[in-house]
Amino acid sequence: MNQDMLSGNWNQLRGKLRTWWGKLSDDDFEWISGQKDRLVGLIQEKYGYTRDQAEQDIDRCLSEYGADDMKAKAYAFGETAANRARGAFSSVADTVDSASSYLRDNEWETMAADLRDIIRKYPWQSILLGAGLIYWIARQRR
Repeated sequence: MNQDMLSGNWNQLRGKLRTWWGKLSDDDFEWISGQKDRLVGLIQEKYGYTRDQAEQDIDRCLSEYGADDMKAKAYAFGETAANRARGAFSSVADTVDSASSYLRDNEWETMAADLRDIIRKYPWQSILLGAGLIYWIARQRR
């Protein structure tokens, strides 16, 4: 995690940093304010690490945070996508069932009257849909 990412995620990261390095106070976090060099210096001072040890520890923790955060986001994205897919499948199945029962239960004359009513109610949309169908059919014949 580079300096920009540390600064950008500072408010979210403060709680995680507090669990990793409990010796740091609220005043320390205010002073750090997302600057990695300040964090390194405080870790050196509070824990007696060398600069290299502090940087390695910080980089390790931040990379774990980033990996955990990415895993959580990927899992949440997958759950959301699966839920939407289930909902869409259910909606499509209901629509197909409804259309199937409509076709089974009605005569051609009733369906023609319904289509005429729809065209009268939505004339411009019907013209555009008809033009689109004609275009599609023409493209298929080429």
